[in-house]
Amino acid sequence: MAFVRTDVTAVRFHQDFIFAGIGSYTNIFYKASLKSVQRVVTLLGQKIYCFVPSKCGDKILCFGGKQFTVLSFTGPSRERGEICSRLITPVVCDDWLHSGIWVDDDKVALLTAHNIVQFWDISSQTLLSQHKSKDNSILYSGLLIPLQDEVLVLAGTVFSEVIIHCCSEAEPLQHLKGHRGVIFSITCDPQKEIIVTTSDDRSLRIWSPNTVSKHKINTKEYWQHTEMLCKHELYGHLARVMRSCISNNMVVSVGEDGAICFWNFNGRPLRKNLAHQSSCIWAVDADNDSLVTGGGDCGIMVHPLSVADVSKNYTFERNADVKKVVFTARRNIVMMTDNCIAYCVEGKDKLEYRLNHTSTYKLLSMSLCRQIIAVSDMDGKLDVFIENCREDYLQNVINTKLEFGKILSMHWGDNRHLIFCSQNGEINVVAKGNEAEKICSYILPVCKERWLTAAAIDVKNNMTILGDRCGNIHVYIKGEKDPVKTFRKVHGRYGPTSIAIKDNEIISTGRDGTIRYFVIRHGKVKYMSNKCLEFQWVEKFLDRDESIICGFQERDFVVYDIRNNNKMLKVPCGGGHRSWDAVRQIDKINDKYEEFIKLIYIKNSDINIAAFQLSKIVSRNIVNGSHSKEINCLQCCISDLDPSKMFYVSGGEDTTLRVSHLDSRMEFVDRVVYKHLSNIRALKLYKLKDEKILVISAGGRAQICLNIINFDKKEDEIKVIFEEVLDYQIKGTDKEKKGNQNWRNCTVDFDPETRVMDIEIIQTDDNNLIVFVGCSDAYLRIYNVNIDKNAEFQLINEVKYHKTCILKTHCIKFENETILVTCTTRGEIAFWDTSKLNNDGFLPFFSTTTNKSGINSIASKLLSNGDILVATGGDDNAMHLNIINMQPNLISAKITSSSHMDSLHSSQITGLCFSGEYLVSVSVDQRASLLRWKVEEGILCEFVSQTFCDVADVQGMELMESGSESIKVCVFGKGTEVIELKKPSLNE
Repeated sequence: MAFVRTDVTAVRFHQDFIFAGIGSYTNIFYKASLKSVQRVVTLLGQKIYCFVPSKCGDKILCFGGKQFTVLSFTGPSRERGEICSRLITPVVCDDWLHSGIWVDDDKVALLTAHNIVQFWDISSQTLLSQHKSKDNSILYSGLLIPLQDEVLVLAGTVFSEVIIHCCSEAEPLQHLKGHRGVIFSITCDPQKEIIVTTSDDRSLRIWSPNTVSKHKINTKEYWQHTEMLCKHELYGHLARVMRSCISNNMVVSVGEDGAICFWNFNGRPLRKNLAHQSSCIWAVDADNDSLVTGGGDCGIMVHPLSVADVSKNYTFERNADVKKVVFTARRNIVMMTDNCIAYCVEGKDKLEYRLNHTSTYKLLSMSLCRQIIAVSDMDGKLDVFIENCREDYLQNVINTKLEFGKILSMHWGDNRHLIFCSQNGEINVVAKGNEAEKICSYILPVCKERWLTAAAIDVKNNMTILGDRCGNIHVYIKGEKDPVKTFRKVHGRYGPTSIAIKDNEIISTGRDGTIRYFVIRHGKVKYMSNKCLEFQWVEKFLDRDESIICGFQERDFVVYDIRNNNKMLKVPCGGGHRSWDAVRQIDKINDKYEEFIKLIYIKNSDINIAAFQLSKIVSRNIVNGSHSKEINCLQCCISDLDPSKMFYVSGGEDTTLRVSHLDSRMEFVDRVVYKHLSNIRALKLYKLKDEKILVISAGGRAQICLNIINFDKKEDEIKVIFEEVLDYQIKGTDKEKKGNQNWRNCTVDFDPETRVMDIEIIQTDDNNLIVFVGCSDAYLRIYNVNIDKNAEFQLINEVKYHKTCILKTHCIKFENETILVTCTTRGEIAFWDTSKLNNDGFLPFFSTTTNKSGINSIASKLLSNGDILVATGGDDNAMHLNIINMQPNLISAKITSSSHMDSLHSSQITGLCFSGEYLVSVSVDQRASLLRWKVEEGILCEFVSQTFCDVADVQGMELMESGSESIKVCVFGKGTEVIELKKPSLNE
C-alpha cells in the first residue's frame, strides 16, 4: 500500500479529531486515542497549509500553494466507515494563498500573496469579486478576520510590518511596526484583543490596545479608532519563529530550532520544550488542554498545555549528616548518615538503625528489586537490610565482617549477589543467604583507576559483567579468575554507570552520552551497536522495557524517551555529583492509574523530592518522526522470515542511518538509528547468509561504515538486531582509521572536505567483496572487504582518471564480467573492466560525455549482440539514452545510437530505473514520469504518463515492485513516498 511521509505543514483540532496536512493528503486522527481514522486526497501536488472549519463545522476549507478545496465533515459513521470526504475538485487560483475564512455557508474569502482578497462561491466554484489593497507589497503571511458586513485584513509584509486594512477602505487603517525581519505568521484572539506576530528576527510580539474602545471589536470602527501597540517583545528561540497560537491562558510559539515556547499574556516565559528532533516546526494548534504540532521530521506530536513541569516538589528534611538517599520498593525513603540508617515512611516517625562501623567511608547499594539494602565500609564491615513487605520497617539479616582487604566499590549483581572490588583489582562475589557466602572471585585487569563502576550477573549463562573506571567492560565466566573477553574503552574515562542483562542482551550506559548494546550467543558476548543521546551523563533505565532512561545534562536531571526520541522532563537539581535516586511508579488518582517519576536528591543539605505526573508533562507521538533533513539514499529489503514486510534502509543529511518499516497499522516506524560523523550520501545492501544483510554506508568526512542487520522472528513479529562492524575513514590519522596504534606513530592525512559520493559492490568469492568508492576529490578508490575476518577493509587501488568529482558509480553485469560505470560533474561517464582492477595503470576502456553538466542518476539495460542501453539524467534537466556496443574482451566500446529528452522535467533529474520496456524518472520538480522505450533503427522513447509526488527536494528513487498493471517506486528526498505508476492498457 502506498504511503507518504513528508513535512507536516498544517494541524488543526476539530471536535474530537485532529486534522493534519501531510503533503497533499488530509490525515485524521482521534484526539483521545491518537489512532488514525482516515486519509483523504485533498489537493493536487500542493502541500496543505491550513484548515478552516465553517461556523457549523460541517465543511472545512483547505488551502495550500495556489489551490483550495472544501472537505465535507460528517462525523463518525458506522455505515460509511469514513468521517470526511472532498466536496469539490481543488480550485487553482492565480496567486499563492495565505489565509481564508468563511463568509457564509457557500462563500469564502481568500488572501493572496499580493495583498488581494478574493471572494469565491463554493457551489459554482467561481470568483465573485476581488479587492486590491493600495499597498500591494508581497506578503509572507496574512490573516483574515470577519467583521460585521466586512472583512479585516492583517497583512504581514517583507518590509517587517503588518498592514491592517478593510476591503471597503482604500487607505490602510493602521500599521504595526517594530519587527526587524519579514513577518512569518499572524494570529489574533478578538475576545482577548490580542494580536501575536512572529518574524525572521527570531522574536514574537504581543500587540493589544492601550485604551478601552467604545466600539465592539467585530466592527470596522474599532480598528479605525483603536491603536494596537506592541506590549511585549519576546525572545526565546535560537532561530526564526515560524508560527504561534493563542490558548485560553497563554501564547505558544514554535520555531525553526524545534523549540516550543510557552508565554503568559504579560510576556513572561513559562516553559520551553524541544521537539521533533530539533527540526523546524511548521504547524501548531491548541485547544483547552492540548497542543498539537507538525514538524520537519515528518512527525505529529500532542503536548499537554500545563505550565508547571513538577506535579509535586518539596523539601523533605534538612540534615547535613545525610550522605545517601534512596527509594525503596514500598515507596519509602532510606537515608544513610555516618552512624545509622534511617527508614522514613510518609506520615510516620522515621526508624533508625545503628551502624557499628569503624570506617567513616561507607558504601550503600540498593538491589534491583529495591527491597534489599547493603551497607559496607572500607574495612569490610557489611550490613544487609530487608524491607518488610507487609509492615513498614527494615530487618537486619546480615551483620558480618568480610576479609577482603580495603573495599573500593560494592554493587548488586542481581537480587541475590553482591560484588566487591578490593585493592589490586580483587573481585569477590558474595551470595546473600542467612550469611554472606563467598562463591567466586576474579581479578580485574590492570588499569589506571582499578575499581568497578557497574556490575551485573547472568546466572543462566554463568557470566559476570563488570565495568571499570577506565571505561572497559569485562566478561567473566564462573570458575575463571581472568576475563574471557574485554571490550576496551567502550565508555568514557568515568566508566559505565549501569549494566543490565535481559534475554541474552547486555545494555550498558555511561557518562559519555551513549548506550551500548551487546548480545550473548553460544556462551560468548558480542558487541552489537550503540545509541548516542542528547546529554552526556547517561545513568540508568527507569523501566523494564529499556525505553525510559535518566541522567544529567550539566546541572539538570533529565528523563528521556528512547523510542520516541523525546526529552520527557528536565529538573534543575544542580547536577549528578550528589546523592540522588529516581524511580518510576504507578499511583491511583481519582479512580485512575497514573504514571509518575519521582526524584529525590540532596542539595545544600536539603533533601528534596519531586514527583512528576507524566500525563501532564509528557508529549505523545501521533506520527513518529524520522529523518529531520533530506534523505540522500534509500534501499529496500525483504526478510525471508516474512516476505510481506518491507524494510527501508535510508541515510540523510541529518547524519543518521535508519532501518524502518510499516507496521500493521500502516505507521512508519524507525527500528534502528545509527549516526555518522557527517551526512550520508550513499549506501548499498548485500544479502548474507542466515537472515543477515550487510549495509555499507558512506558520506561526509570520507567515512565508510559497515553494519549488519540481523532478522529474528519472535511471536509473529520480526525483530531487527543491528550489529556495528567497522567504521573506516579514508582521510584522517592512522589512529582514527585503524584504532590500534600509538599516537606517536600516527601519520596525518586529514582532509575534512573529502566526501564519498557513491559506492558499488561486487562479490569475488564467498567471503570477499570488492567495494568501489567514488569520491569528491575525483579519486576512484577500490577496497577489498573480507566478511569472515571481522570485515577487514583493505585498499586495493586508487585511481585519479577524472578531473572532477565522481557523482555516481554503477555496476553492469555483462556476460561473465562486471563493468563499472563512473559519472562526474562534467557529464562524463567512464566504463571500467573490473577484472583488471589489480593491474598497474588501471584505466577505463571507454569514456564519453552525455550530459552538459553533472550526472545525478544512471540506469542500464542489457540488450542483444553485446549492446547496453544506458540512461543518464543530470543537472541539465535532460535525460540521455545511449546504446553502447561492447567489443570482445572489453577492449573498447562505441555508441551506436543516442537520444535525449529535455522537456520532460523542469529541474534536475535525480532518479532513473528500468522496468522491462518502461523507464521511470523522477526530478527535483516533484514529478515522476513513466516512459516506454524500444529499439528499432535507433532508440525511441515515448512519454506515457506523469504524476506529482508530495516529497520536496527529491534525491532519488528505488524500484520496489513491477507488476503487469503498474510499477511501484519509492521516491525519497524531504521525506518518503511510495508511488504507483499505472501501465497503459494494450489498447492504448
